[in-house]
Amino acid sequence: MRVPLTWLREFVDVGDTSPSALADRLAEAGLPVEAVEPAGEDVVLDIEVTANRPDCMSILGIAREVALLLGRPLRLPEGYGRRGRPRRREAGEGPALPLEVDVRDPGDCPRFTVTVIRPVRVGPSPDWMQRRLELCGVRAINAVVDLTNYVMLEIGQPMHAFDYDRVVGGRLTVRRARPGEVLETLDGVTRRLDEDMVIIADEEGPISLAGIMGGSGTEIRSTTSGVLLEAATWDPPTIGRTARRLGLRTEASSRFERGTDPDGPLWAQARAARLVRQLGWGRVLPGLLDVYPGQAPPRVLSLRPSRAASLLGVALAPTEAARILRSLGCRVQRGRGTLLVEVPGFRPDLTREEDLIEELARVYGYDRIPQTLPRGETTPGRVAPALSLDRRVREVLTRCGLTEVLTLTLVGAEDGPAGSGPPVVLENPLSEDQGVLRTSLLPGLLGVLATNAARRVADVHVFEIGKVFRSRGPGERPEERRSLGVAVMGRWRTGWNVPEEHAVADFFHLRGILDQLLSEVGLAPAVMRRLEASQEAPDAAELPWWHPGRAAKVVCGGQVVGQLGEVHPDRAAALRLPYRAYLAELDLEALYGLAVPRGTYRGLPRYPDVERDIAVVVEETLPAQEVEAVIRDSGGPLLEAVELFDVYTGPPVPPGSRNLAYRLRLRAPDRTLTSAEVEEILARVRSALRHAGARLRE
Repeated sequence: MRVPLTWLREFVDVGDTSPSALADRLAEAGLPVEAVEPAGEDVVLDIEVTANRPDCMSILGIAREVALLLGRPLRLPEGYGRRGRPRRREAGEGPALPLEVDVRDPGDCPRFTVTVIRPVRVGPSPDWMQRRLELCGVRAINAVVDLTNYVMLEIGQPMHAFDYDRVVGGRLTVRRARPGEVLETLDGVTRRLDEDMVIIADEEGPISLAGIMGGSGTEIRSTTSGVLLEAATWDPPTIGRTARRLGLRTEASSRFERGTDPDGPLWAQARAARLVRQLGWGRVLPGLLDVYPGQAPPRVLSLRPSRAASLLGVALAPTEAARILRSLGCRVQRGRGTLLVEVPGFRPDLTREEDLIEELARVYGYDRIPQTLPRGETTPGRVAPALSLDRRVREVLTRCGLTEVLTLTLVGAEDGPAGSGPPVVLENPLSEDQGVLRTSLLPGLLGVLATNAARRVADVHVFEIGKVFRSRGPGERPEERRSLGVAVMGRWRTGWNVPEEHAVADFFHLRGILDQLLSEVGLAPAVMRRLEASQEAPDAAELPWWHPGRAAKVVCGGQVVGQLGEVHPDRAAALRLPYRAYLAELDLEALYGLAVPRGTYRGLPRYPDVERDIAVVVEETLPAQEVEAVIRDSGGPLLEAVELFDVYTGPPVPPGSRNLAYRLRLRAPDRTLTSAEVEEILARVRSALRHAGARLRE
């Protein structure tokens, strides 16, 4: 809001306060001045007005703030009563105007007023008016248009002037636009309207885009002999939505979308009528059409001085609080321990007691409020269990050498991995490739690998924690679940003494990361089950995500909690990945439901361990994990660890079989194991393996 000081001085005497000092005072009161610009013999303050202060979108509103800050009286424009209410007779009284107004929905237009100026002289406005408009950044056009802009800048109420003779039928209708209706606005652009837009229409159709811009058909011209002057209040969300949809932001829409005073139309009509008479531009016909069906009662708030003192940390006397509020335009009455405050219509931001207290602090001065510690009962905060586990997951994966990434929640109609569920389709997507909510994190992570590969970054090891969404059917809220995705590709370790085959991440590297994660979260090692073609996972030609035979389901506590595997070679080739890529996705909500609190610390063992090796021959189709499970179940509590250290196929092992060699570590917490105890445990393990179909090798 640009405010010339000469115009401001008409309403408040700033005395010898310099423009820079005035700018500092306004900034302290929550109205920062972006620039103080000399303009010939005048000075313009460029003030940043926040969205919650529509009253400051006018010279009068800024003058009210300045008068309060400097302790000076406020001089209202001519034609206003002592309490700042417009005198209706200034707009003319007498017979009804030769015009009808029909407001279809008071929710769209709470108040609509009309006066008629006939005859009218349309010529250039006076130099002083043009100068003020230009200093405020508004181009002068002609006397009538300049009049409406001048009143808007002065008191904050936009107006619009129609050519009276071009309004067909002598009837105005305020309504929603009909499908297919168009309107050529004053900027010469023909705009297609929709049913959410409010318009002003005559008998032939739209003549104005309500609260935003008029139509060219009723534009004021040099030949105009009669003017229909409209001032109204509009529903702020409707105006804001229409302005954004059409990309048409005007001085009027910027005020209406913030909210205007319900009495503003009367103020504007009164001020405009007086200026027309003073400048001799025409004759204001007697009468004022004022359509105000939903007149709202005054908003009265209760303010407790004790509450204000507890929030601010300083006790303001009730008389001082009442003085400040009256200076803001409020009407204040003293009650028993409270102040009853009637909020003026031009302050729609004051809706509760805390708003009044904030106004007291703003005017009293934040710098005058002493710094105090809060008083009262406090309770220690703590992190929610799920967030605490998220932190632990991030910590573990970071220690494993992964980098956290964030990918888009909105994706295309993705061909996600098996079991990802039906997607949630947006009704009005921004673009085709952002038309659904993701059902899996894996497409985004695969995109991260492809993007890095395209930029010659071949070694990528990343993870993401985010939400995935699944449709529950028409009319149902989608299901949201927190998920973890991991993607590894390329070399993990480098060095002259590290062979290439050992440096590149593979399936078992990814599985090792997941095992470490599950252990840290408080879960037993996961069971991996081969992901085979089924209803849950169609064959590779139908869903080319996983490499055949190199993908598995992750099972914890008998429940499937995720998938991991190698990306299908065809997909990897299409993305031009330089290495084999491995992905994993875990359902964090399922995992957290199975997790147990982290165990207590145990000291280093005091007694030595005993290691023994066992080699077994099993069928190649038998997972090594099942063999390990047999060993662990039969080994008992003294079996501390089992490690697979060798896999061999070939003679003398029969075809279709393989040799698995395990190292068993045994230890007792309170003694050194004897040879007899060790042999007893090994005997149980061998017996269990034979019953499971394994052949022992000596």
